[in-house]
Amino acid sequence: MDNLRCNRLTCRRTLTDKAVVTTCSHIFCVDCANELFNASRLCPACETSLTEPDDVVVCSLHPSNDYKTSVLSGLNPTIILEICSRALSFWQYQIHQEHTFQQALYRNVSEKNAQLEKRLENVIREANGEISLLTNKLTDLERDLEAERRKSATFQDSLKESEKEYHKLKAQYDKLKRKALLGGAVGGKDGAMSLGNQALSIQDRQDDSARLKQGMAFGVGIGGAGGVVDVGAVVGNMEAAGVSGLSPLPTPLISYQLNASHVPYGRSSGHQ
Repeated sequence: MDNLRCNRLTCRRTLTDKAVVTTCSHIFCVDCANELFNASRLCPACETSLTEPDDVVVCSLHPSNDYKTSVLSGLNPTIILEICSRALSFWQYQIHQEHTFQQALYRNVSEKNAQLEKRLENVIREANGEISLLTNKLTDLERDLEAERRKSATFQDSLKESEKEYHKLKAQYDKLKRKALLGGAVGGKDGAMSLGNQALSIQDRQDDSARLKQGMAFGVGIGGAGGVVDVGAVVGNMEAAGVSGLSPLPTPLISYQLNASHVPYGRSSGHQ
């Protein structure tokens, strides 16, 4: 160590030109000495009482050659050696104090470093735990996402199948609907024709019955009481004569023989 430092812990300034030394082997910068020793004569480093005038002196750390020549000149060598021994002891004490101070600083820094390392280890452990939890959650989420994708694909396939079935059923429904509409129109037309035919058949039967009665009456008037009237012959004669509009009867015509006894009174030729 080439230069000493101010022994005030709050200062620790490097001493280069002048300094204030004490008999208790401490050294201070001029500014700190003026501040500390004006209030009291106690050493701020060890609190030793400094009451003597030479207990606190200002020295030059870089004396001139003249000062070096004259400061010890004329002194007994024993005194010179004693002075040098005390000066060397002062320097050795300052080095020891600086080394102790540096060790204290190093110990303090090491303790802080150990605490910080422990905190860092705890932070790293917690971070690793969080990372592990997040990794597990991410794995679970990826698994769930894959399951949801499979479900979505299954639902899409089901939806496509349902759409196919829907279109198929709709086509069948439209086909049956058209068929029903066409069948209803044809059925309605056939029903109307059937009803018209039935009405015409009934009307023809009524007309045939009326003509039959007329033919019977006509035959009685011609044949007399004992005559026999052939209804089929009468109808044939009517058709030969040009009488139209007769529909064929549903059953074959039967020749009826009318006796005079079956003719009502007043209708036969014998009872006119």
